[in-house]
Amino acid sequence: LKYRNFFKKQKYPIDLVLPSKGFSDDKRKKKLNSIKKIEGKKMLCLGCGNGFELLSWLKFKPSYIEAIDIFNYKKSWDKINKFLKENNIKTEIVFSQRDLLDLNEEKKFDFIVSDAVFEHLKRFEDVINFSRKLLSEDGVMYASYGPLWFNYSGDHFSGRDDKNHGYNHLLLNESEYSSYYKKNVGGINYEIENHGSGGLFVKENLFSKKKGNDYMNIYKKNNFISKYTVLEFCPIGYKLIRTNNKIKDKILKKYPNLDIEDCYLKTQIVYLKKYIR
Repeated sequence: LKYRNFFKKQKYPIDLVLPSKGFSDDKRKKKLNSIKKIEGKKMLCLGCGNGFELLSWLKFKPSYIEAIDIFNYKKSWDKINKFLKENNIKTEIVFSQRDLLDLNEEKKFDFIVSDAVFEHLKRFEDVINFSRKLLSEDGVMYASYGPLWFNYSGDHFSGRDDKNHGYNHLLLNESEYSSYYKKNVGGINYEIENHGSGGLFVKENLFSKKKGNDYMNIYKKNNFISKYTVLEFCPIGYKLIRTNNKIKDKILKKYPNLDIEDCYLKTQIVYLKKYIR
């Protein structure tokens, strides 16, 4: 109730608003299980990374998880399958390095799940459209993603040196941003271990660059409806926007059609079902 009217410019129903990381991973999974029971069902995980996050799904006893990623984490994937075998865990997990759009669209899944992926998809609408084909008629697609592009550190990079630089990805010109990036980026291992691969995302420009309303409009366009929607705001960004008029005015001058609340809307968490007319 405390944050009920926190976001006033989002044009879709919001069920819960919390500060960043307020809706824990465990609560997110339990919410999905309350919408549709996971036990015995088939699941597709988009952007599984090293795969260790999948272990937290096992307590819900899905029968099968297909896990894909554009990068190859074979050593980690092999360790997970070894763990499943040694512990006589019945859930089958099949890993592969591939793009979602390369999957056989004849496949059907009861659940499609992803964390921290949608904000990086350049072909976001294509992914949503294809996901609809893969999802069973009564299936659920769960996704959490952020920071969103217009949020503080929406590039997963700005602000790492100074919190007042958290909107550099929005405010600096191309040359200035390039200099800022080169000054603050580390090596591959450093970026992966200390900054969640932030510098690598910037290098490859892996961002969908959308606002909260944009994501929801694309879901609607592809006949998805969110059965439960959670928004998390960024306390650092919120404070900076509210106390530093210079930064706020610069952002609004450069992006006159931007709602300032998009600058502290950090995360969307959605539970999507097909809208059957």
